[in-house]
Amino acid sequence: MNYKNKPAALLPLVIFLYGCGDRTDRSLTPPPDAKWVTIAFSVPADITLLPMEVVYRSHQCKTVRYNSSSEPHDIPGYNNFEQPLSQQGNSNLWQTRIAIDGGGSCQWQLNSLRVSFKIMDDHPLVKGKETIATNYIFDFDDYGLSDGYGTGKAKDASGDLHIQYDFFPEIFINHLFKETSLELFGGETKHQKWSRRYRLRDTQKIMIEPVIHMNKVVTLESPNPPPGKIRATYPDGSSEDVRHIEPDYEKLLSLK
Repeated sequence: MNYKNKPAALLPLVIFLYGCGDRTDRSLTPPPDAKWVTIAFSVPADITLLPMEVVYRSHQCKTVRYNSSSEPHDIPGYNNFEQPLSQQGNSNLWQTRIAIDGGGSCQWQLNSLRVSFKIMDDHPLVKGKETIATNYIFDFDDYGLSDGYGTGKAKDASGDLHIQYDFFPEIFINHLFKETSLELFGGETKHQKWSRRYRLRDTQKIMIEPVIHMNKVVTLESPNPPPGKIRATYPDGSSEDVRHIEPDYEKLLSLK
């Protein structure tokens, strides 16, 4: 029986940079004509916005990576860090700007952004549960982040984005591992229409405005004892067995 996986970390990368070792200059110096992208997030009640992960790559400063046979090969240099968004006055809008052309001696170019949020730690639903963050990934070039963040495959988009999805608290009771987790469910991301990963072109602003239905909780429970199917119980009290460890998103939308 396959149960939900925890979010994966970054793809493993070995950071040996040619000619520089660990002294590679990862500082950013955007040129005067650099393009920028603004990331804005409307934070709903009971939600914590986490620092954004930023990934730059460089074709000037190469990284050596080893395959399964311990043979080295070159990949673009890797530069990642966290960038918090700033609250705009007393509003619920948080935002920041990131240079697409990062410049510097390595000529860093923006590769990917990951925007993450979760239910606040002091919310009553969180007690006794492992909280899993919800993620959006925005790619400006080839993948720099793992597919293990539950965002689905990238879909192409151009121009500015205004993203508005409905999310429902999902409690997963896993009897096999004696764990209970809590996350926000916004549709099965294996379906492209609900994917939360984008490959962008000519984008200057990304606006994310999630709609959270905190009082519409769906519960998934593994068989006890196994084997068997996972049972989903919806906010209206109805329940059904599910095949892919995901509730029926269309049904949840009909109950909002």
